[in-house]
Amino acid sequence: MTGRAAPVSETGLAYEVFAPLWGILELAAVSATGAGTLRDVSLVNFVQAHRARLDGILDTVRIIGDFSAGTMSVFERQGGWSEGREVTAEYLMLYSGCIERYPPDTDDPRVLGRMVRMEGDFHQTLLMNALVGTATVRGPGLEEAPRLIVDVACRAGELLGGDGEQEARDAFRMWRIAFLPDALRPDAAAPPGVKEGLRAYAHALEGLTDP
Repeated sequence: MTGRAAPVSETGLAYEVFAPLWGILELAAVSATGAGTLRDVSLVNFVQAHRARLDGILDTVRIIGDFSAGTMSVFERQGGWSEGREVTAEYLMLYSGCIERYPPDTDDPRVLGRMVRMEGDFHQTLLMNALVGTATVRGPGLEEAPRLIVDVACRAGELLGGDGEQEARDAFRMWRIAFLPDALRPDAAAPPGVKEGLRAYAHALEGLTDP
């Protein structure tokens, strides 16, 4: 084992980051309806109303991944909101652990809220994992990237209607137990250099998120 990781394409890394961000936008649009139902959700209206905040998140993502303008344009082109993409009960079931019976009663605010919170946790953890993975191979490095990762997690949490700092802490802690052990076990396939990079980011993020 040489300690060198196989190269990962810029576009592949970007998709890993964009996928949970797309999910967070959909969930945030649902949360913005308050006690409403899925019929009240307009993803395009939510994106338009929160354009400045979303642009701030995307600009930070661009720095973390050192992504080109062409790569960043994928987020807009494939986001789906300009084509009237809808948030469906089936989509919420898929990523909220199927804790509700199918079909879920999304007209019940308690049911809808529970599903959105669970899926929000899921996507925030996926986003943290994607950002850390990207930062270990691209971008500004360990001195700057952890702070930027926390910034994205905070802003994404605020989009979801939560306290940004708490959302970032929760995302880090969920990532630390959901993803990190499988990568760092002695028998894990990751090369030693990758493991050391992940450990370094884990310690840096802990220093930024633990009060």
